[in-house]
Amino acid sequence: MLRDIKLAYFNGCSFTQGGGLETENDVDWNERDSNGVEPPLTDGRRDVLRKYKEKYGIPYWKTRLDMAYPAVFSEMTGIKTINDSKSGGGIERLIRKTFAFVTENWDNRNDMVVFLEVPDYSRLEFYSKKYKDYLLFNYTIGSDNDIEDWFVCRDYAFRTHNDENNYLRNSFLGIKDSILEPKSIIQSLNLKLLNFLSFLKLNGVRFYITRDLDYNLIQFPQPLFTEHLVPFGAPYEYAQKVNGCIKDEIDIDDVHPGVFGHQKYAKEIVQFLEISLEASHFPKPI
Repeated sequence: MLRDIKLAYFNGCSFTQGGGLETENDVDWNERDSNGVEPPLTDGRRDVLRKYKEKYGIPYWKTRLDMAYPAVFSEMTGIKTINDSKSGGGIERLIRKTFAFVTENWDNRNDMVVFLEVPDYSRLEFYSKKYKDYLLFNYTIGSDNDIEDWFVCRDYAFRTHNDENNYLRNSFLGIKDSILEPKSIIQSLNLKLLNFLSFLKLNGVRFYITRDLDYNLIQFPQPLFTEHLVPFGAPYEYAQKVNGCIKDEIDIDDVHPGVFGHQKYAKEIVQFLEISLEASHFPKPI
C-alpha cells in the first residue's frame, strides 16, 4: 500500500524537472558570450513567476523543482521524494541514473517506488573526456529520415548558443554525418530500456513507466510491461488533455506543464498508486 512506501524516485526530462518554471536559481539568465553579449530570451521565462503571482497570487518559488509534480506528490503523501530528472535527458541518462539509485538503495528496494517518465528517442548522451562529464545530445529527423539538426550541451540551464555549446555542436558534425543513424539509434534505445526494465521487474522493484517500448521495431511478439504503464500517460500529454500547460495557465507560449498541470498530474499519480499498490502484483525482491 502507499503508506508502506518510504522513498519515491522520479526520473525523466524537462516535463518532470519543471521545465518552463525556471527561476534565477535554475538558469543563468545573465550568461554572456566571449564578446560580452547576453543572448536574447524570446520565450518569456523571465516573466513566468511574475505572471503566476499577478494572476493567481502564487508567491515566487525558489526553484522549478519546488513546483514540479514529484515535489507536489511528496507534499500530498509525506513520502521522501527524489527528482533526478534533467532537461534534455534521454533514455540512456534515465537508465544510468536510475540504476545508480536502485543499487545505492538495494537493501531498501522493497520500501520504494520508481516512476519513470520515458523520454522520446531523439535524446542521447555521450561522456566527454575533455569535460569529464556527460553531454546531452538532442536531434531532429528530417524528411529524408536522417538527422537534420542537433544540439549538444552539458546542461540546458545555460543558454543555448554560448561558446561552449557551439564548440560541442561542431565537434559532433563528423559523428552525426558518419555514425548516427536514427533507426539504429531507436532500436538500440529500445533494447537498452528492455534490458533495464527487465532487471527492475526480475528483482521486484516497484516501478511505473509513462510509455512502453516499440515492440515492432525490436521484433518482439508481445508487450512485457503492461502492468507497469500508468493509464494517464506522460506529464506532457496529460497537461495537454487537461489544459494544464503553461500556455493554458498564463500568457506565455510554452507547452510544458504549468503549476496547476503539475498539481493535477501529482494527484493522478497518488490516486493511481493507492489502487495499484493495493493490488500488490509485483514479485518479491530476490
